[in-house]
Amino acid sequence: MSLALLIDGYNVIAPAAAPGRGDTTDWLAAERHRLLQRLIDHLDPTVRERTCVVFDAKNAPRDQPDRYNHHGIDVRFAVDFPEADDLLEQIISAHPTPKNLTVVSSDHRVQAAGRRRRAGVYDSDEWLDRLLEGRVLLKHRPKPKPNSPTTTHSPPLPPKSPSRKRSKTRQTDDIASQISDEALEDLIRKHQ
Repeated sequence: MSLALLIDGYNVIAPAAAPGRGDTTDWLAAERHRLLQRLIDHLDPTVRERTCVVFDAKNAPRDQPDRYNHHGIDVRFAVDFPEADDLLEQIISAHPTPKNLTVVSSDHRVQAAGRRRRAGVYDSDEWLDRLLEGRVLLKHRPKPKPNSPTTTHSPPLPPKSPSRKRSKTRQTDDIASQISDEALEDLIRKHQ
């Protein structure tokens, strides 16, 4: 099962971290935990199992390994790399199907690496805002496991009414909230 979501952890935390953090790194551990909790709260378990969050190793926790699983999320600290960007680039370049990968970072170097491999690329602040609104931005939505208790099927789309005109953004939001993952994947493939 290949990776679907690759997140530049500190890059997502930076715009959201509270001011007045003090001189200790305790605030950083709290922000890492907050990000991971947000991912647990807002990502479907199928997506979580295919998500990797990469952090710089500079302030890695001493009581945890440099790579561990947190409720299905692969958490890595770039201990053998000068910075997280190097590990992120390596993961992107080694991905077997990068067109199905979503990269979340505002770092231009990481974004360029994702675009070179035709991955979906999102700025951290935009992606986090959408996540907290309940609208996860993914280039490719992984299929749920068969017989999974979390698998839900959405009702089919209602017939299109020719008399109603809506903005394209509103129409897209309405469609995304009403169709199943499989139908959404088909829709994405048709428009790529």
